[in-house]
Amino acid sequence: MKLKYCILTFFFLFLFGCATLPRPLQETPALRDVPFTIVKKNPDKYLDASLLWGGRITNCTNAEEGTVFEILHLPLERDGYPSETDASEGRFIAKSKNFLDCAVYTKGRYLTVVGKFRGLMEGKIDQMPYTFPVIETQATYLWKKRVPKYHYPYWRPSIWFWYGRPHWWFEYGPW
Repeated sequence: MKLKYCILTFFFLFLFGCATLPRPLQETPALRDVPFTIVKKNPDKYLDASLLWGGRITNCTNAEEGTVFEILHLPLERDGYPSETDASEGRFIAKSKNFLDCAVYTKGRYLTVVGKFRGLMEGKIDQMPYTFPVIETQATYLWKKRVPKYHYPYWRPSIWFWYGRPHWWFEYGPW
C-alpha cells in the first residue's frame, strides 16, 4: 500500500514539475526538435510541416496581409522561452495573418511561434543577400520581459531575515 502511494506521489511530482508551453502554443501540434539548419538544407522535406521556433525579433512590419516578423532564431528552453544566448543559426520570417502592433512587438523582444513551414524566401539583411525560411504562423506568444535574477540588492528587508532568503525571492522583481 505504501509503495502505491510513493509511486503516485512521484508520478504527480514528475507530472507537475515539468515545464509546459504557454496555452496558445499548446493548442497547435508542432514538431519541436527540428534543427533550424536541417530545415534550411532540406526545405522540400519539411514543406507544410508544423514547427515550433522562437527567437529575438529583429524587425516587425505591418502590411495589408498581416504582420511580418524577421526573427533571430534561438534554441528554445523546455517551456518554449528562447534561450538568451549568442548561439543562433540564422534568421527566419514569421508571417501572421492577424494585425499585431509593432509598437508592442518591438525589436529585441522574445517571440515563440507555431506555424507551417512554407519554404525559403530570398531577402537581405542590411545589404547582404540572405535566404530566409518562412513560417506562416498559427499561434504566437510574446514573452514578458524577464528581470535578471538577483537584480535587486540582497539587503532588502524580508520575512526571511533570520533564515536567509529563498532563491526565488527576487527572481521576477518586487510584486
